[in-house]
Amino acid sequence: MPYVPAFDRTQMMMCSWDSFVAPESIARLIDAFVNSLDLVKYGVKEMAAEGRPAYDPKGMYKLYIYGSRKGIRSSRKLEESCKVNLEVKWMTGGVEPDFRTISDFRKDNIDSLKEIFHEFNRRISRAVEWGFSSVDGSKFLANNSKDNNFTKNKLDDRIKWLDAHTYEYLRILEEMDGEEETQENLTYESGRSPQESKK
Repeated sequence: MPYVPAFDRTQMMMCSWDSFVAPESIARLIDAFVNSLDLVKYGVKEMAAEGRPAYDPKGMYKLYIYGSRKGIRSSRKLEESCKVNLEVKWMTGGVEPDFRTISDFRKDNIDSLKEIFHEFNRRISRAVEWGFSSVDGSKFLANNSKDNNFTKNKLDDRIKWLDAHTYEYLRILEEMDGEEETQENLTYESGRSPQESKK
């Protein structure tokens, strides 16, 4: 039986970046949410007019929200995502900040990050419409287990849980960055390369 055909790596392609991201991808939701924000309201610091151009803060917020949803728990992993993850490339416009830039952005904007995460959770809950439904005598397959139905109170509890999860995610990021930086310092002080220290 023949194998599933693979594409030819040398073949040229004509396509848009948009075609790489599925219509139902969480990246599209995050992108639309962050683009709708007025960052001045959240106290985002203005970039210096001189020197090297800064990264767009909206791209950095998208990166952190995406990392939270996908369980990416260190600035180095977020840096790697900017290089290899097509959804992240699409959201950020293809920029590739290094891990120190990503980490410093978190440290400098920790309060606004918490507020923006909270607003993201709140808006998701508002997407659920409240009202009444009436059904005739038809029979249809239903799935209404405790995990699959939400009342307003359950949604409020879920938002609180998501907020707590957000703070835990930011704490883990800081902890992981600290551990990686300590390991890096120890490696350079011992005179070994990072590859040798891992052996």
